Amino acid sequence: MGKRVEYLQKSTNDVYKLKKEISLQKIVNDKTSGSSEILVKLNDYLKNSLANSLQIKASIKQAKEKLSHFEAVNDYLNSIEKIIKSGNPDKLKIFINNFDKQLQSKYEMLYQNAKPLLKNLNTILTLSNSKTLFEVFKLWKKDNKKLKIIICESRPKLEGRNFAEALLKEKIKVEIIYDFMISLYLPKVNAVITGADIILKNGNTINKTGSTTAAILCRHFKKPFYILAAKDKFSKNKIFHLKQENRNEVWEVKRKNLFVSNIYFEEIPAKLITEIITD
Repeated sequence: MGKRVEYLQKSTNDVYKLKKEISLQKIVNDKTSGSSEILVKLNDYLKNSLANSLQIKASIKQAKEKLSHFEAVNDYLNSIEKIIKSGNPDKLKIFINNFDKQLQSKYEMLYQNAKPLLKNLNTILTLSNSKTLFEVFKLWKKDNKKLKIIICESRPKLEGRNFAEALLKEKIKVEIIYDFMISLYLPKVNAVITGADIILKNGNTINKTGSTTAAILCRHFKKPFYILAAKDKFSKNKIFHLKQENRNEVWEVKRKNLFVSNIYFEEIPAKLITEIITD
């Protein structure tokens, strides 16, 4: 009887461990959330793993391998590694448990810093999906009941739809368009506002593909192009390398002489950016 109970307990633990592993896999392979949202999910995962130091270390290693292209995630993981090396588990617990509050403070500071630029705007255009913009727009909605957000759906993963759903739950007016409709809508908006995954040392910014097109069109239509990003998005690097993603997401077909391209992130030249607003 004792062996059976021990076996059942071991099986239950294995299932729980498998669920946690699947959860981590889902986080590191997330292709539709912005870097800040992935960071929140990763912190929640680590919060549930605090009792297992080996699990924490293994998770950090895997996250670094899969999410190294996100500057904010790198900054977060480097901070955790420093705390682990200091040998103070209580400090690690405090850091992870308080992280959400610190993040919310960043969003509030971002909004306060952006407020002078946003106060006369009612309709803005953005693209993709951004936790930072979501939190700022929520705060902005309290001060501006007329606020309307036009969102490009952002192919090939269509994460703009996820952003639209999130904003609709906050009773924010939303209009969703497909990516190549930007030029039709620029004359109707007050500004384009995007988030950022990385801000390079030279001032160029990395964001979802389509951002540079929007910035160029803003220059043509004489509209401001703003970027909202916390300080943990700033990088010491000056160079960004384009990366091909799964080509089947664009077109699942193989033909002679056919090459399908799928690039998620691109570099926006600093000269096209009206202002970068940070905390």
